[in-house]
Amino acid sequence: MSDPTAYCDGRGWACVPLLEATGNERVAAVGGWLSEKPLTLALIVLVAWVANRILRRLIQRSGDRMMVKADQIGEVMPNRFRREESSGRAAARGEAISTVARSIATSVVVLGAAAAILSELGVSLAALFASAGVIGIALGFGAQNLVRDLLAGWFIVVEDRYGVGDTIDAGAPAVGVVERITLRSTRLRDINGIVWHVDNGEVVRVGNKTQNWSRAVIDVVVTPQTDVDLACRLLEQVGLDMREDPEWAPHLSDDPPNVLGVYSMDPTGVTLRVHQDTAPSSQFAVEREYRKRVLAAFEAAGIMQTSITQMTLMGQSLAEPGPTPAPAPAPATAPSSENPDR
Repeated sequence: MSDPTAYCDGRGWACVPLLEATGNERVAAVGGWLSEKPLTLALIVLVAWVANRILRRLIQRSGDRMMVKADQIGEVMPNRFRREESSGRAAARGEAISTVARSIATSVVVLGAAAAILSELGVSLAALFASAGVIGIALGFGAQNLVRDLLAGWFIVVEDRYGVGDTIDAGAPAVGVVERITLRSTRLRDINGIVWHVDNGEVVRVGNKTQNWSRAVIDVVVTPQTDVDLACRLLEQVGLDMREDPEWAPHLSDDPPNVLGVYSMDPTGVTLRVHQDTAPSSQFAVEREYRKRVLAAFEAAGIMQTSITQMTLMGQSLAEPGPTPAPAPAPATAPSSENPDR
């Protein structure tokens, strides 16, 4: 048998051990060839696959711990809507974050494996990176907005600024219910049914009207002669009655209605205001039902709401005028002393 080192020079790392073990140069040559390219490539792919599985499993466990922590936080929050919404939203946010993190981890592993395979095949990575750098600079100028949108979308998800189903104000006229969120854009539908697609990088400030819980604000205008204390007691009783109604109780929070009393007043009437915390997005239905019940309660108690019709003229709110009196007759003109024939 020839010298294994001399025979296997340039034939792959498996040639020498196979030649020493079998003494067969043909088997050693085939094994060396396989170890030089295909087996090495297969080993790179296997290592990348195992690394990807481990990383994804670790990220998934971190997301599960985040969801468990969210449930624990939700249990100690006082308001039941805040508790339920906190648990659900935090769990959804944890799942979204872990999904994005798993995708990023997979991309990094795939890129690393691809670089190792190209290096094994003899491709110059330095030249490849140099070319990619030039292309990246060229694309970078055109992709600035895309990168901004992706980063903004990531922080929207991580910070839980809003979620699917929330009613948000992303800047007029994009005000409506969120239907879909991606890292690049947000899709929402307004009250008229118009769908708005907003790039996440364009959302400079956002108002969330339904996060965790909502609030119904009911203003009732009564005449200046009304017994305000009686009216406030009726407003509170209406809210307590709604809490006893099986149809409306699920939409109301554990907190009783907050009657603020006199909110404003003018010569035409006195405005009373009451707040009632509700389930997310239920405030509008609660406001309508509350007003209907207040109207019935006030009528039963003999409380009259203001009936003065208001009109707006040149930016000023004026009471509608009553009937206009007939104009006074013009004064009689004394007959002229001059003779018109003269």
